[in-house]
Amino acid sequence: MAGVGSLTLDLNRFPRGAKSSKLCTLNMLKTDGSVPQMSLFKHKRVKGWWPFAAKNEGDEGQVLTGKVEAELHLFTKEEAEKHPAGLGRNEPDPLEKPNRPDSSFVWFLNPLKSLRYILWHNYKWVIVKIIIILLLAAILVLFFYSMPGYTVKKIFNA
Repeated sequence: MAGVGSLTLDLNRFPRGAKSSKLCTLNMLKTDGSVPQMSLFKHKRVKGWWPFAAKNEGDEGQVLTGKVEAELHLFTKEEAEKHPAGLGRNEPDPLEKPNRPDSSFVWFLNPLKSLRYILWHNYKWVIVKIIIILLLAAILVLFFYSMPGYTVKKIFNA
């Protein structure tokens, strides 16, 4: 049984990261030239998936024990001072704050406002068309409902 895996990357020559976790296999760790190699010093930035491997106890082979998705940046001293990261410093490249509507977490406080955000913004024209169709149907129903009374009045000249 294999223990915890490890991954050692030589920053001058290491395998190019896989684009997805499914493509990340132990074949990426081959050093026979069949796997494309890259240098972080040339590219300055790399992102991908790399496999963790542990030596198998029974034979000489390796066992895949995990995968890691990483993004590596190589900064100059000036760039590193502009974008500090690490203990006691800013978080590394934070994401933008999400644009959440007012009703995202407190929908139960004002359900009508939530319905406006959920229904009106998504189905505005469908709602308008349904209201117009209902008004036309109501006019037709009233016409056919009152038509027999007017017909009787015309017949008897009342």
